[in-house]
Amino acid sequence: MNAYDHGYLITEDGHELYYEQSGHPMGVPVLYLHGGPGAGLGDSYIEIFKNTPAVRLIGIDQRGSGNSKPLGSLKNNTLAHLMKDLELLRNTLHINEWYIFGGSWGSTLALAYTSLHQERVKGLNLWGIFFCNQNELEWLFTGATPTMYADVASVLHDGVDRRSLTQFLNSYRKAMDGDDFEKFCTNWLLWESFASEHPHSNYEELYQWSPTKYAIACARIENHYFLQSPYLFNNQSIEDLITSSKIICPVYITHGRNDLVTPSKSALQLHEMLPNSQLNIIDKSGHSLSHPYMMESVIKFGQELLSHSLD
Repeated sequence: MNAYDHGYLITEDGHELYYEQSGHPMGVPVLYLHGGPGAGLGDSYIEIFKNTPAVRLIGIDQRGSGNSKPLGSLKNNTLAHLMKDLELLRNTLHINEWYIFGGSWGSTLALAYTSLHQERVKGLNLWGIFFCNQNELEWLFTGATPTMYADVASVLHDGVDRRSLTQFLNSYRKAMDGDDFEKFCTNWLLWESFASEHPHSNYEELYQWSPTKYAIACARIENHYFLQSPYLFNNQSIEDLITSSKIICPVYITHGRNDLVTPSKSALQLHEMLPNSQLNIIDKSGHSLSHPYMMESVIKFGQELLSHSLD
């Protein structure tokens, strides 16, 4: 599935947002939201849709991410601005309604957008559920994950204040702006990658991976958003938005039981908040779609969600 269209959206405040369209121009519109925040589209997301060719697949590099410009920009990089960007994209492409697929931070954006624009969303296919709240960030940075991998944490977070989540995030922010920024951005992302791949983490990556300018941008954008947690949108949390909006479209949820980036408790919480949702917690799998059973569930749920539109 190759892109048949790509371009840039120019926002009122000077961001240039890269987007691309793949699949069939007359197909069912499906928006894919990448993770991070700041990770960028890449090209592996196409794999989710390789057996559903009758879709009009739309991807966008969020502010500061991937091919969007300026790379790594934190100017007006807020959830409220990202919501406006998605509406700009939808209107530019003349789309009335679309399905949304997204994992991790992509699920965060999908839930926020659907809460604000229910009339535009036909259904959600989400995985690695992430509310970007304090409990999840503590799980990843100062709680369960560094407890399980204390040896790795002691290496990657050397020189970082780990006494509390707030001190941890602020310590990293200062380090990412310092002379040794590349080292700290690298260690931040290696920690995330290591946690994401659990229970099949790759120790070799600790010594072999070198960051690109896109990766360094991602680390800074993630830290920027995590410091805003949990009140990401007009002093409301993602959970507040969902509760107040009462989402009614079908929602499919996949989560790895062994996820060390965000706990499966978040997936169960979302399922209990949404009466029209289905939940699949996958044994022997973590956060990443590199775990085959995770990918299998996401593809199956996606086909089920789109089946009525593709008939």
